[in-house]
Amino acid sequence: MLKKITLLPLLFFTLAPLLRSQQFAQYSMPWLDPVQFNPAYAGLDNSLSITGAYRSQWAGLEGQPVGQRVSAHLPVYFLSSGFGVEVERDQIGARQLNSFGLSYNYQLVRGASVWSVGLSARMLQLGLDGSILRTPDGVYEDGNTIIHNDDLLPAGSVDNSSVAFGAGLYYQAEKLEGGLSARNLNEAVVAFPGFDYLLKREYHAYLRVKFDVLSKWEAFPMIYMVSDGTQLQTMVGATFRFRENVFGGVAYRGYSGPTSDAVVISGGLDINEKLSLAYAYDITLSNLSTVQTGSHEISLKYNLRQRIGAGIPPPLIFYPRAKE
Repeated sequence: MLKKITLLPLLFFTLAPLLRSQQFAQYSMPWLDPVQFNPAYAGLDNSLSITGAYRSQWAGLEGQPVGQRVSAHLPVYFLSSGFGVEVERDQIGARQLNSFGLSYNYQLVRGASVWSVGLSARMLQLGLDGSILRTPDGVYEDGNTIIHNDDLLPAGSVDNSSVAFGAGLYYQAEKLEGGLSARNLNEAVVAFPGFDYLLKREYHAYLRVKFDVLSKWEAFPMIYMVSDGTQLQTMVGATFRFRENVFGGVAYRGYSGPTSDAVVISGGLDINEKLSLAYAYDITLSNLSTVQTGSHEISLKYNLRQRIGAGIPPPLIFYPRAKE
């Protein structure tokens, strides 16, 4: 029955953001590429690092969120800095959000640790395809006539753009890393005739610790929190790495009964010295579990593992995230 009623998921995923606000897409393996939410991380993989990710959320649900992103960042040692670029596409029903971002940070080395403070800017392009929306009072005939009888909804495709800014602080040491960051500090608004699409400010907190377990195993407990100032989402879990080559992990997203969202099971391996592959599957715990079959995410990461440019490199090359 759900698949026949196309109006419900389309309106839920499209109109709710238009009337209130919308958060950026979030992925289930944030430890693989923290630069996606914190510009201060750019360059802390200690070489050119390129990560691509694809996420299909709530598989089987019509109008489901689907996202793709690619990021690249590298250290600029002679400036004691890091630089990164990112491209992302986030599709939810009739709404598509494309972004292109730049990140820059300044890194301060203190003994065997690094402090980094960074800034980011993203060009956001929001598109809405009104031709696939349906309203109770609309007129839709032979696939060509589209009359919503709603002044807020376009009959065809419309788009507009805006710019969002972000900032972050990051700390990295041999056994501990984490940071605080904010995305969309200016709360960018994408204006359309009849309504404004508001992207609210997001706050991120991330902490990850490394423990040696036996002689060939390493454990990485992690906590990741995201808030828009009103609602809070948490993710707590751990990954375990064997011989610095293969890893597996589990995480829980939510912090109480009403906010319980999913259990994330992940795993990955090094394909070769520079390339690694990771996959995550979300087992949905919310009421949506009855109308979909879970979420899938796959990530491919490349690290050049060579020093680029002149200057003073960090005093210690820490474990690369490409192995996890």
